[in-house]
Amino acid sequence: MTMHAFSRRRIIKAAGATAIAGALPMPFIRRATAASAIELVHWSPLAASDGEVWGKMINNFNEAHKDKGVSIKMEVINWDDYTTKVLASAAAGAAPDFGWNTDPRPGFVRDGLLVPLNDLVASSGLDVSDFTEFSINASKFPKYGGDELFQIPLDLMSLQPEVNTAHVSEAGLNIDEWPQDGEGLIEWAKAMTKMDGDKVVRSGIMMTGSGVQPTVTWGIVAEQMGFQRISDDGKSVCVNPDAGKAAMQWVLDLFDKHKVSTRDVTDRYKAFGTGQGSIFWTGPWTINGYLEQKLPFVTKHFPKIGARQVTYFERGALELYVQKDPSRYAATMDAVKWLSDNSFLWCTEGRGASPRKSIINRDDYKTSGAPWDVRGAFVEGMEYATAIADIPIVNGADFNIYSGGNFLAKTLEQVWAGQTSIDDAMTKLQEGWQKLLDEG
Repeated sequence: MTMHAFSRRRIIKAAGATAIAGALPMPFIRRATAASAIELVHWSPLAASDGEVWGKMINNFNEAHKDKGVSIKMEVINWDDYTTKVLASAAAGAAPDFGWNTDPRPGFVRDGLLVPLNDLVASSGLDVSDFTEFSINASKFPKYGGDELFQIPLDLMSLQPEVNTAHVSEAGLNIDEWPQDGEGLIEWAKAMTKMDGDKVVRSGIMMTGSGVQPTVTWGIVAEQMGFQRISDDGKSVCVNPDAGKAAMQWVLDLFDKHKVSTRDVTDRYKAFGTGQGSIFWTGPWTINGYLEQKLPFVTKHFPKIGARQVTYFERGALELYVQKDPSRYAATMDAVKWLSDNSFLWCTEGRGASPRKSIINRDDYKTSGAPWDVRGAFVEGMEYATAIADIPIVNGADFNIYSGGNFLAKTLEQVWAGQTSIDDAMTKLQEGWQKLLDEG
């Protein structure tokens, strides 16, 4: 489902503000009533182990401001429902003050849902020059908002392989000799895979039969092989389709030729955490949970399966939603500034690399928080994690390779299940993506 399909205009037309308001979480409508106090409502979709660290961040803010007349009330909203609920709440005139996002928001900007931040940033004193240029540029949407900033980056993430070191030792491998290419990766996966007859009971490479994992794997491998979802001039889709088709075959071979993965896994996070997989490419949001489980693992760099080494990039950011009372914006921006200025904890325990130069350059950045051997690759890997970022167009969600239910994932699921051919799937992507690109 595209962001455009969930636009405020369509929600209002289809349901009406009264019906929408009735669908909102009931705790949301309770605001602080004291004249001298303000309670900022924050929606967070972070429910993995990174959510625990983000909860600490919010608690730290509230503790630091307990005598200053401002607090943050955090409400956890499921990722799958987040965009829909934000749009619904905005249509009802009751949006949260601020929230999280890892996607571009051109549709939100176009429809006037996000608060422009340039003046608010200046008045709050947030030092924009301390952010990397890349992270700031990713928070602007020139087609609809010119040079205006609409999001404040909190973290930068890359997808990298986490490797179970107990399985490495058991297979007689040396973790310091981690493979650098696709051929070596498959050999390692074969060495660590366990079979029961013809059934894979421990995946050398953690995969699922549908959803996010095979889709994002295809996206990374395809771009390494030379495929592009959108051309450099932004006018056409599926550049070098043969590379995209070769990447589909590479994923299928994990299941059917090399037999290092199984379609039977549904919960990839749990499966890796319980030793049912040996190599699992994922994001830094998993670090805290696996450390708490005392899982023996390290994180390595994504091998160069194709002609160039690239991997998936994701940026976590905070955004302000339009309010009936604009006087709330200054307090919200001040809170976002505080969370950014004090994000050292977040970027050493909760997530990946920091977009703040002052944090990255701290002497204790590598020695604080999670051990460097489990988070270092996520930080260092940002050097080659810029090629598969989200595409900042209104229908960009359907181009996102890290998705389990968009147009891309649903198209590829038919390939993984053997219900459509690779050629037919590529034709469908070419036709469908071109239509979506032309719309916005």
